[in-house]
Amino acid sequence: MKSQINILTIMKKRHLVGLFALYASVCVECPVRADDVALSLSDLNGAYARKNVARISVHDPSIFLDTITSKSNISYYMIGSHLGMGRFVVTANGSTMGNMVGVSGVSESSNSFFKNVAGTSVNCDYAYGTHAITKVKNYAGEEVDFGNFDAHGWQYTGFTVKGNQWAPDVVWNPTMQKWLMYMSLNGDKWCSSIVCFTADKPTGPYTYQGPVVFSGFQGTYTHNSYAAADDWTHTDFAIATGATALPARYKVGSSWGTYWPNCIDPCVFYAEDGRLLMSYGSWSGGIWMIELDQTTGLRDYTVTYPYQVKGVTVAEGSANANCTSDPYFGRKISGGWYVSGEGSYIEHVGDWYYLFISYGGFAPDGGYEMRIFRSQNPEGPYVDVRGNTAIQYDRYQMNYGTNAANNCGMKIMGGYQWGFMPWAELAQGHNSLLTDKLGRTLLCYHTKFNDGTIGHSVRVHQLFQNEDGWLVAAPYEFHNEKVTQSDITSGETISNDEIPGTYQMLRHTYKVDYANKAYQKPTNIVLKASDDDPYSGTMTGYGTGTWKRTPGTDFFELKFFNVTYKGVLCRQTVDYSNIPALCFTCVSSTGDGTDGGTSQLQIWGSKADAKAAIKCTLDSLVIPVSDGMNLTETISLPTTGKFGATVTWKSSDTKILTNVGVVRASGEVTLNLTISKDGYSYSKDYAILVGDYSAITTLEGEKETTQQVFNFYGQRVQQHLRGFCIVNGQKCVIK
Repeated sequence: MKSQINILTIMKKRHLVGLFALYASVCVECPVRADDVALSLSDLNGAYARKNVARISVHDPSIFLDTITSKSNISYYMIGSHLGMGRFVVTANGSTMGNMVGVSGVSESSNSFFKNVAGTSVNCDYAYGTHAITKVKNYAGEEVDFGNFDAHGWQYTGFTVKGNQWAPDVVWNPTMQKWLMYMSLNGDKWCSSIVCFTADKPTGPYTYQGPVVFSGFQGTYTHNSYAAADDWTHTDFAIATGATALPARYKVGSSWGTYWPNCIDPCVFYAEDGRLLMSYGSWSGGIWMIELDQTTGLRDYTVTYPYQVKGVTVAEGSANANCTSDPYFGRKISGGWYVSGEGSYIEHVGDWYYLFISYGGFAPDGGYEMRIFRSQNPEGPYVDVRGNTAIQYDRYQMNYGTNAANNCGMKIMGGYQWGFMPWAELAQGHNSLLTDKLGRTLLCYHTKFNDGTIGHSVRVHQLFQNEDGWLVAAPYEFHNEKVTQSDITSGETISNDEIPGTYQMLRHTYKVDYANKAYQKPTNIVLKASDDDPYSGTMTGYGTGTWKRTPGTDFFELKFFNVTYKGVLCRQTVDYSNIPALCFTCVSSTGDGTDGGTSQLQIWGSKADAKAAIKCTLDSLVIPVSDGMNLTETISLPTTGKFGATVTWKSSDTKILTNVGVVRASGEVTLNLTISKDGYSYSKDYAILVGDYSAITTLEGEKETTQQVFNFYGQRVQQHLRGFCIVNGQKCVIK
């Protein structure tokens, strides 16, 4: 804006001219709100630091604990598809945690991860042909010959070992004193199998012990080593069932996925009663479970299963997609009818068995997300917060994305970006869990990104139980925090006066537009303490509501829009930094499930350290003014704070320059910047001269008796105008 003003409308007294002559390029601290602690730049020095994070890429990571090799340094391993393997080490007392690193020598091209039954190191291509165990007890308890079963030979014709070693799971078997690895060897047309390997070390070398379960046997599709006809005879079907012919219910051709599982994605765990169990399956006919023999690691063939439909034992007949128990495949615990769902993982925490299932497709735009069900029995039935069963009955239904028929299964998290995350993290899933020796339950999963690639890497978050026994995930990654569930339930590790403040909140909604890589961004909320109850208060920002904390614990509750969210308080560190944050993580058990779902909805909150938030905001602002500058046109003043900090601008004269940077007239103003958060603020003043000085006529040499009139810029104006001028304290003329 290039404007002129009639000075007579502003000032008429000669003694005011001297005030303008004092204009100089000086920056001063601006007064702040009376209840804020004023911070200087020196107060903010060192308020935070950015950190680089070591990352590893393990798809479908299965996390397991090695307390056998070393008692003083406990290794947390994760192994995934295509033999990706990572590791981090925590000292036995939890005082130090190392970086997550890849394990050298473990890959599909390595010749050191496998050995054959003769003890010779072999490449994975030759690891699946001959197994070590040759005798087992069948369904009747009789010892019978076992194989040989060539797992690579069972794959659909043309399929190789490399590229099809999917989602292994590793456990320590104290009976065998061995590490057991259960590997999926994938094949098209459901011609897959899960097999068992053993090793003396978690990093191998592993030796093939034998198959655990097969799929795709129906006399329809050819295999690498077997013809389609009577292909079931090349499996352990007869050992498990005693059948002398393949029952008709398995002869379903291309509809196999509606009725029966694809035998991949094993999860092996010890139940509280001591049994060794394995869940398995991906999409297709659902997730199933069988019991294993602890002396061999293979299937326990002496444990038999009835044929049931919807939980009722019936006579065997034609295929029925509502089958919930089968003599060969065991018990169905989730899915069916080809609804999405894979990568099952079961962990016992507290009084419950929690079943994790990944819905959707694993690509960045595939809609992958982790859902949770629970049961007090390892074999189910598993239900979600709303009481929905994990098993799909009667028909196919879309169960993820914008067209989902329902919100079955509690979603632990979805796509999101906040803090210093360089990209939004999407399609999280195919997780595993463990509860370590310190009592911390950890969730390990892979994530994709909205960076235009299909790259992936591992993330680990700590899990807690809320007062209703539902799992909630800590908002930030695991940084070796020491708090356990026992600490949450037995004391107040966080004081009440720490709770009030400004938080960033994420809502992990359902029915997300995954095809467009939709993700959540944080909104600011403010928690205030009640005047008469230190354990409760109000919430504003995202609607209005209330909060409360259960005395004597770190259990925490928010209520807004008539929905109650129950969770915990915990201390964490903001990812990619050293910034401490007070966090809450909660899940709703109320709500009508509309608008993407408010029932079983997870929310995260983070109150970052105030000084760090203010300094980070100051560092991030691109400020378009400088002290002593001449401003000639409207500017855009940045107002976006970091980590819940508030950015405000205030002009000393809004008739000249508004609080949002709009130029309205010419003159002098002081523009104040204030960044504040949680009782702290930093302020800075900018002295600015507003107007166009591109064509100034100097007053030097002019006489005061000349009858010539000048405006504020020193420019000659029409004779009928009267006024004065001043330019950076130079000579002024009054007419």
